[in-house]
Amino acid sequence: MSIIAVQAVNLHKSYVLGSTAVGALRGVDLTVARGEFVALMGPSGCGKTTLLNLVGALDLPSRGTLRVDGVALEVLSEDQLADLRRDRIGVVFQFYNLIPTLSARENIEMPMQFRGTSRRQRRERALALLESVGLKDRADHKPAELSGGEQQRVSIARALANEPALVLLDEPTGDLDSVTSGEIMALLRGLNQREQVTLLVATHDLAIAEASSRIVRLRDGRVESDLRSA
Repeated sequence: MSIIAVQAVNLHKSYVLGSTAVGALRGVDLTVARGEFVALMGPSGCGKTTLLNLVGALDLPSRGTLRVDGVALEVLSEDQLADLRRDRIGVVFQFYNLIPTLSARENIEMPMQFRGTSRRQRRERALALLESVGLKDRADHKPAELSGGEQQRVSIARALANEPALVLLDEPTGDLDSVTSGEIMALLRGLNQREQVTLLVATHDLAIAEASSRIVRLRDGRVESDLRSA
């Protein structure tokens, strides 16, 4: 198990729009150690989500090298990338992406089911994760019966289901009010400090940035600054 969760070197990503190549990332260097809580900040279009997609093995760089938990992504097959996403990377989306027909517990169990975890172990871990995010009493509720903040807590618990090396969060408080955003921020900080969960968060939320251990600012596809939090 690597002590480096993410290592990107001279990372480029371009997209072709018509006859024009648009550079979303233009030579990003970034190293995230295990246990860090890193906030990615910058204006819309700066490359935050593109970088998360590359680190999450949802897309491949145009140029440069990228390692997640010591594994070089560019040498992996599609099946190996899928296994990496399942086993080593947890993802939390702005709009939760919970399966509406499943309960909170069943949503959390889903990644473990794909991994082949036994039914008893899935249930035990899902309930333990729900307790860790303060929702054990809501285990049998479906997403429509939960508030936005509760759905995001379930989404965070689901991202932790397979004990990943890294959890990626894309604007996790972007759809929440300020009070609920503060609760999610406190939850993330607690998970990072108590359980040493490695977090890489793309956000515009200053409260999350202030709770992080490090703030990396992007602009025009490049790292503009990389500062440790006070």
